[in-house]
Amino acid sequence: MEQYGIGQPVLRREDQRFLTGSGRYVDDIATDSCTHAVFVRSPHAHADILAIDAQAALAMPGVLAIIVAADLLESNVQPMPTRTAAKNSNGAPVPVPPWMALAHQRVRFTGEAVAMVVAESRAMACDAAEQIEIDYKTLPSVTDAAAALAPDAPILWPDIGSNICVDFTAGDREATHRALASADHQVTLEMHNQRVVAAPLEPRGAIADWHAKDGRHLLTCTTQNVHANRNQIANDMLGIDPADLRLTAPDVGGGFGAKNPMYPEYTVMLHASRQTGRPVKWISDRGESFLSDCHGRDQRSVVRLGLSSDGRFIAFDVESIGNTGPYVMSVGPFTSTGGSARTQGGAYRFDHIHFHSRAMFTNTTPTDPYRGAGRPEATMQIERVIDYAAAELGFDPLELRRINALTDNDMPYTSKVGTEIDSGNCRATLAQATAIADWNGFTARGADSAERGLHRGIGIGLYLECGGGAPKEHARIQVLDDGRIHLAVGSQSTGMGHETVFSQLLANRLGLPIESIVYIQGDTDATPIGGGHGGSRGLEMGGASVLDAADVFIAKLKLQAAEQLETAIADIEFKDGGYVVVGTDKRLATQELLTTLSTQRAQVLPELASDAQHERNAVTYPNGCHICEVEVDADTGIINILRYSIVDDFGVIVNPLTAAGQVMGGTVQGLGQAMLEQIVYDDSGQLITGSLMDYCLPRADDLSGFDIEFYADAPTERNPLGVKGSGEAGCCGALPALVNAVCNALQPLGVKHIEMPLTPLNVWQAIQAARD
Repeated sequence: MEQYGIGQPVLRREDQRFLTGSGRYVDDIATDSCTHAVFVRSPHAHADILAIDAQAALAMPGVLAIIVAADLLESNVQPMPTRTAAKNSNGAPVPVPPWMALAHQRVRFTGEAVAMVVAESRAMACDAAEQIEIDYKTLPSVTDAAAALAPDAPILWPDIGSNICVDFTAGDREATHRALASADHQVTLEMHNQRVVAAPLEPRGAIADWHAKDGRHLLTCTTQNVHANRNQIANDMLGIDPADLRLTAPDVGGGFGAKNPMYPEYTVMLHASRQTGRPVKWISDRGESFLSDCHGRDQRSVVRLGLSSDGRFIAFDVESIGNTGPYVMSVGPFTSTGGSARTQGGAYRFDHIHFHSRAMFTNTTPTDPYRGAGRPEATMQIERVIDYAAAELGFDPLELRRINALTDNDMPYTSKVGTEIDSGNCRATLAQATAIADWNGFTARGADSAERGLHRGIGIGLYLECGGGAPKEHARIQVLDDGRIHLAVGSQSTGMGHETVFSQLLANRLGLPIESIVYIQGDTDATPIGGGHGGSRGLEMGGASVLDAADVFIAKLKLQAAEQLETAIADIEFKDGGYVVVGTDKRLATQELLTTLSTQRAQVLPELASDAQHERNAVTYPNGCHICEVEVDADTGIINILRYSIVDDFGVIVNPLTAAGQVMGGTVQGLGQAMLEQIVYDDSGQLITGSLMDYCLPRADDLSGFDIEFYADAPTERNPLGVKGSGEAGCCGALPALVNAVCNALQPLGVKHIEMPLTPLNVWQAIQAARD
């Protein structure tokens, strides 16, 4: 139907239940005879576990079980697996130290789970947890990745011999260093992409339920990736057939990467449900979330940019150190190594690029992908040093970008780290963004700010993004008894609008009203495989699989249409949402056919079930430009964002409303990191920013409105829809756009660089340091 066509702004179907409080989350699920779990977590960053005494706790009212590592070992529960793609450049295997679901003999970060209490109520479980006595012997700890390299740093894994998890290189080191040495200009800048936490609105939680009658386990949890987590728990930890574990996720209140990996709590709960013979429920509180949810970013870098006398980019070199925590999570050290390497050099032509990164073991909460997963870090490295070079050398930062940005004449383009970009025109998106930001009018606006005693600045974040995630996706179409369509997709939304967009695609393809489509996701029984959500893959992979399944479905319906129209199948053509007899005016709309079949030939409905699996042949490269304009009060360090302009190249835009929503969400998270957010540990490994009283998330009054446009002239041919992922792009452009704007505003005061987050205190201190 035309109203659901490609490019139509269809309103989100799911918002009705989300905005009226009728969504169904894990904590909303009530299970008969359900018990409640509480985890006892380590108060130390690094310590030996000498003894655990749970006798008093076990004797308390309502307590059903207390589980420790010894119980898991006795039941042959294996350590946590990883699916990381991280690689050492010398070919050596990446060390994956054993991570038991409950700490065994030693804890390696504050908040690591040591024991679990199962009781009739959460209150009873909490009371019992307080009575468990654990004798620790504290050990020296290290929380900073650079400090973990020091010769005298505590070694987390003596068997490995050092704290280096991964040592990764991309590009030509020697050629890049020679080019830097011979360049007319060379600038060097150190920067820290600080550690953050995802802080989704809904904390993690799960319900584990073992069904003794059929021997199946049911795990309902707050995950972005039911199939991958099901397979890891079943194959790698419990040693059961994956078919005996059904993993489901109802509505999920935000994920941002932190709900993608498999966590230790889920396996312990499945073990406990089997031991007690009853369902077990656990809901994390906010403080527990800060301690145990994976963290993101935490990458220290030294970047060097070489330029010719006329501003042409010659060479780019990055030396980086990433913090992976004590264990290798699902993706873990790939983010700061291969994940950051893919978009090095950003949206620009370079003669030479070299990237070297080491991911380090430390006594901190493990890190894993957080919205962008390496690409925001890479964007910050190039975009920040461009503005720094412009200020140091007297170049115009806009002109530097314009003369070096990739254009459609460069496509396809292979970067010096092997990135193969098929389409895009970064110079054009830059021009489009400067137009909507009224770049030429900035000088007059800056004079107005100066008259009011404020410092006005403008900054650019020209970004190159990269798709990713699981390379296969599955969609299944079935006809319900009432003639409606049941659409199941292995991709998964945690608030991104898949229910709307995938239904929109199918409604448009089949010629059905969108209300006739019942959408399901997050269920390992619904599709045989699924890639979940990660790497901005939803529309590229999920959307393509929906279209493939629709073609299978259309072909199956063709036979039924031929029978209804009393003609040969060879004379039937599917066109404009219905089946027509070629050369006649006889036509049967898809909805009419489905209604007829459901009322007259219900026995054929199961035969219409249509499955399709789509496999990616190459990733896509979204790109775009953010321009941020700010005022800074030098007396207080307070930043006021005045204007924010965005142009994104996402290829074909299926639904401009949901695409813009993804841009806004990612941008707000990027601005939150740039201005406010930071995970901080003290010297002993204690988490200082362990609550929303200490860790500041952006509020509405921290932001301005957004002017968002899409660049429409560079669809990709790497998927049937021509789309490029949109979910993580906002985080890529926002970090440098904000920091560049503030540094531009304070350049007359001598401020050259400020490390994120740009809190009022950090900004004020930078101003004072420049004045001194």
